[in-house]
Amino acid sequence: MSEDGHRILPLRAGRRAAGAALLGWLDDDRSPRLCRIAGSAGSGKSHLLDWLAQGFATEQAPERQRVHAVLPAGGVNVRAAVWSLGHQLGIHARLPEDLVTALGDSGGRTVICVPELGDAADPGQLVAELLDPLLKLERVRLIVEAPTGSLAALGLTAVEAPAVLDLDQPQWTDQEKFEAWCAKEGADAAAYPSPGAALGRVGRPAPESVAQLAARVPRTPDGAPDPAGAAEALLSGLWTATVREGSTDQLLSDAALLTYAGPVAVTAALDSIVTVVPGEASDGPERIEGPVAAGWDAGGPALIAETDPGVRAAVLRTRLIGLEDAAAARLATVPGPWRGAWALWPNSSLGWPGPVAGLAVGAGRYAGQLLLADLSGTIRTVDAVTGTPLARVETSGPKPLRGLTVTPAGHLLLLDSWGSPEVVPAAEPEEGLDPAALEAALSAQRVAAEAELSVLAAVPGLPSAAPAVADGAGSVHWYQDGTVLGERLHDGPVTALAGAVSDGAPVLVSGGFDGAVRLWSPGSAVPEPLDRRAGVVTAVAAAESPAGLTVAAAWGDGLVRVWRGGRPEPVLDLRLGSQIWALGLAAGLVVAGTPEGVAAVDF
Repeated sequence: MSEDGHRILPLRAGRRAAGAALLGWLDDDRSPRLCRIAGSAGSGKSHLLDWLAQGFATEQAPERQRVHAVLPAGGVNVRAAVWSLGHQLGIHARLPEDLVTALGDSGGRTVICVPELGDAADPGQLVAELLDPLLKLERVRLIVEAPTGSLAALGLTAVEAPAVLDLDQPQWTDQEKFEAWCAKEGADAAAYPSPGAALGRVGRPAPESVAQLAARVPRTPDGAPDPAGAAEALLSGLWTATVREGSTDQLLSDAALLTYAGPVAVTAALDSIVTVVPGEASDGPERIEGPVAAGWDAGGPALIAETDPGVRAAVLRTRLIGLEDAAAARLATVPGPWRGAWALWPNSSLGWPGPVAGLAVGAGRYAGQLLLADLSGTIRTVDAVTGTPLARVETSGPKPLRGLTVTPAGHLLLLDSWGSPEVVPAAEPEEGLDPAALEAALSAQRVAAEAELSVLAAVPGLPSAAPAVADGAGSVHWYQDGTVLGERLHDGPVTALAGAVSDGAPVLVSGGFDGAVRLWSPGSAVPEPLDRRAGVVTAVAAAESPAGLTVAAAWGDGLVRVWRGGRPEPVLDLRLGSQIWALGLAAGLVVAGTPEGVAAVDF
């Protein structure tokens, strides 16, 4: 145990000196940004890095010795590596440049550990496209398992003189403790300093063939493969074997085989499916972009770290709705905690609204509908239950929006990218404030605001209430009886706002640049956050339900979290593989607007 109470696991086989050297490198700002762990097969490289990950890749580890992400590189390709590191670091990243840019802009120190680099799907490509560019960032440090002279080691050129911890060198292994360990384990002490050699575990068994692995997959009574009854490791090995034998495309006939196998193996296998069009000039092979493979790619950042096959099936199914109905129907048979109800993606058979930058639940003439705004500010409506596209909303002209909301009377309120609100009157309004009263309330709120308006939200169920607004200084404002009630709820801009009625009173849900989500009753003191995570809150939603107030929030890394009935613990965490730009709660569904389209989830 360290001086600050952090528990450090013991290092076996006399390797305490190696562990101390590694921690010393982490703690020294003057050390090279790359530490390469070298040594022959069986020298204990993986064991040392497992020890480091277990003890120092946690929030309890001292900050100067903390490892922020661990990428076991065995079988990993570039896409899977980017998705995995992005998930661990709270960054939504699809491409290497996304991750490199985000870490370059963060300003904080990031330590990444990469065991088994030589076993990556393509070690040279992983180094050239991702690891070496990361090493060029001044605040990024890498610990990499790569033997001297290996292709992976030679490709790491961003740091000219890395620190090298070669476990074949005897100074990193206490011989007396090594011999004591060998006596306890019944190992050969003459193999010093190699624990693997001492245990006789240097060689690797020959990999099984596709036929051998397929024969071990359980079968249903009618003779069909039963992926639900197979171990994940078996199915992952099957996907990896198909890459070696060039038969990966055959597995795509059953989409469930993707979701029961490990996502790293599936991602690498799908990257191997290539075709060359006969008779056409080409600089190289072109990847087959079938809907299932494309759906996996779209959901990849959500799939890569998900351990539940039911959730993986739900993500992939949601990505295939309207694009590959047969595969979506097969995936619907995999049990999971939530399911996609409908979705509108590019090339969908239902239609496509484009990227959804803003979303509002309809009221008045728009009751039962959702209003979706694209990047230009063009607004379209869809049926809230089915997602069926309905109509385009006439406004004074498309312009980029920060927000839109619908009042109980059916008037549409827009907030443009410059912080100016606009009221679009309903042709046949229902009970509620008229446009003149709305304009007066918004004018008063703009005067009271501490900075430019950033978001706005109407409160369903309160016809006489004006919409709430929030500003770039962190304050939320509520107009009541000619008076503006305001409270600073966030450090930095308010980035998301929603309203609902709970027990007959308005409740405003806000999210901020500070990563906090708060529920505020106008006129009350500043509440404790319902939740706080690293990264900006990109969207919130609220609605009253028979179970009580339901609240949803999304953050910049793509996580959507849902609470119900006023309980502090979430009832659902979900990711779709995209950033979430807008949220709504309608017809018992969570509706998420993304850069690719919109999807509704039932849970």
